[in-house]
Amino acid sequence: MKFLFKYILLTSFFLFELTSFSQDTTSQKKDTVRRQMYLIEDGDTIPVFIIKEFNYKDPNFARQWNRTVFFARRMYTYAKIIDSIVTKHEADLAAIKKKKRKARRKKKKENKKLKKTLWDEYSYEIKNLTNIRGDYLTKMVHRETGSTCYELIKKYKNGTTAFFWNSVLWSFGSTNLKNKFDPKEDWMLKLVIQDIEAGKIRPMSRAELIQEMKDREKRDKIRKENKKKKKK
Repeated sequence: MKFLFKYILLTSFFLFELTSFSQDTTSQKKDTVRRQMYLIEDGDTIPVFIIKEFNYKDPNFARQWNRTVFFARRMYTYAKIIDSIVTKHEADLAAIKKKKRKARRKKKKENKKLKKTLWDEYSYEIKNLTNIRGDYLTKMVHRETGSTCYELIKKYKNGTTAFFWNSVLWSFGSTNLKNKFDPKEDWMLKLVIQDIEAGKIRPMSRAELIQEMKDREKRDKIRKENKKKKKK
């Protein structure tokens, strides 16, 4: 009889606990968003749950995100172009080094050739690069190549030239060629680039960017002419 009483008591307790657990689980499901997201940091996959779904929009965050998308879409193309140029140039220099004979002279000649090609091909776009676009580009170049723009100029030209151009740009409040991409500090840019590479955001083509620069030049010209007319 005692054994039967203990059995009934234990069974009742077990059923009570099971019911409580199932109720907790149900309430947790209601509070948890249906979507489950993951973050990957240094090879670790971290599950992210959003508890108690609610509608909230931070206007400052939205503004900053749209701004980052705007400039990243435009500078991603040039960062990729520079990366491909650097990769090819490094391969050419490595081939020259292997031959050894007159390697130093040939290397110097190849660097001059690169400078002329870049200026002939991209001078219009370089001249129309705004300060803020320059900031984004230098960071994205560092992310792609592992070197700052300053280091690249110093490597393929000389230290004096790199220092001179950096000083000139800095003195006019322009882009710092020593800018580096910091994944922690530039986390929003990092996320936008990941979306671009995943095909979620379309980067602008070079042809579109050149046309955009020409359109801006036309608008600036019209604005200046209108100002002159008003003064008269």
